[in-house]
Amino acid sequence: MGAAMAEEKRAHAMMFPFPCSGHINPTLKLAELLHSRGVHVTFVNTEHNHERLLRTGGARLAGRDGFRFESVPDGLDDEDRAAPDKTVRLYLSLRRSCGPPLVDLARRLGEQEGVPPVTCVVLSGLASFVLGVAEELGVPSFVIWGTSAVGFVCTLRLRQLTQRGYMQMRAT
Repeated sequence: MGAAMAEEKRAHAMMFPFPCSGHINPTLKLAELLHSRGVHVTFVNTEHNHERLLRTGGARLAGRDGFRFESVPDGLDDEDRAAPDKTVRLYLSLRRSCGPPLVDLARRLGEQEGVPPVTCVVLSGLASFVLGVAEELGVPSFVIWGTSAVGFVCTLRLRQLTQRGYMQMRAT
């Protein structure tokens, strides 16, 4: 019972990067660092990116005790993936549909023997739709921002930059 109790108290980070390499790679690096410090990590990708990760050898951490890869559907079909605005379609699809599967996954993980309940959710900056998942689970959330400081400040000030005429936004 002592080992089960210790596992129950172990921190468990469920990590969900926005499904683009500029978000996946920094989040995966953070996951690796957290795992090396004793945190149980569940790294969640979309099904499409999960398959790509496995094909390219990116899942080198798979099978390590306390580190697992999981996936959720992204809601896109092949036509969406080939579209010029595929990133926008991906964002809108995930925002609309990925919350319930992530909550369900987190709850299932907590019911598995030897897996501590999820104690926090870590997401990349463009995956803000995952914040509601952490709220529903009643755990803290953390955002990793993998771009430069300048990119971060521009994102924070996007509305102001647009209002002042520095950026022209056109409807498509």
